[in-house]
Amino acid sequence: MNPELFRLLLETKALEIAPENRPFWYTSGTIGPFYLNTHYLYGSREKAEELLVFIDQHQNDRAALLSGVIARVEKNYAEDAGYRTVIAAAAALARREIGVDNIDFVSGGERRDWFFSIMTAKQLDKPALFICKDQSVLTFDRDIHKTKNLAGARVLHVADLVTEASSYVRAWLPALQKCGGELPWAINIVDRGQGGGSVLRERGVQAYHLIEIGPAFFGKLKQDGYLDAAHADRLRAYHHNPRESMKRLLQAQPEILRQALNSDDEKIRKRARLLVDQNVYDFPRAFLESLS
Repeated sequence: MNPELFRLLLETKALEIAPENRPFWYTSGTIGPFYLNTHYLYGSREKAEELLVFIDQHQNDRAALLSGVIARVEKNYAEDAGYRTVIAAAAALARREIGVDNIDFVSGGERRDWFFSIMTAKQLDKPALFICKDQSVLTFDRDIHKTKNLAGARVLHVADLVTEASSYVRAWLPALQKCGGELPWAINIVDRGQGGGSVLRERGVQAYHLIEIGPAFFGKLKQDGYLDAAHADRLRAYHHNPRESMKRLLQAQPEILRQALNSDDEKIRKRARLLVDQNVYDFPRAFLESLS
């Protein structure tokens, strides 16, 4: 495990760990003991959110969008030592495990992948591909070009995070294949340890990562004093079986769900209501009725 990247995950708050009785609420209506915002490795939450806002504000002018994103990540690379550390690690991994001469392009998917794919491409001296949400594949060199024929080109995809590889399967891989490209490799800055690497390998993509969230990572957190033994055990239990571990937590502490249903935070309240309405954890009806 790269100690510098481990430190940066915590310093930038790209990884946040919840207290036991205040789990994070995810958009799916499930809960979990930690939250990952890998794009904060760009330097900070503020800088990362600023770049996301820029991307969203320039959706109708892709030339301005891409030129602006490139200029911003280049400027940040020059100014932010932590960001340079992340990019250097990704480029070194590509050189060591893949070989620069084997790579024709480096791609990234809209939006958060671009935080890391653009500068990795520059460090490898390879052209960057921008895969948009509509599955168009763009290149940019003063002018914007829509790529229609990659003619068997071998592409390395650089992503901020892989969980179950749903974005790869739904968008990035089909977009490249439609253009005739091949995707033999992927480098994920963080692998959440929830099966995404296996999904990619089943589709012929060799997946690499800089950091994997899992038992070794939790052990490092405990060793360095960020977690006590009980908290580390809870994270391991979640990693082993996210659904069952969080179901047991809510059954043991139903006030967590009750408080969320009455939260002043509309986002939390809606996610808690989704959990109940869809009975995400298959609770007995009596348990759900007891919450009201």
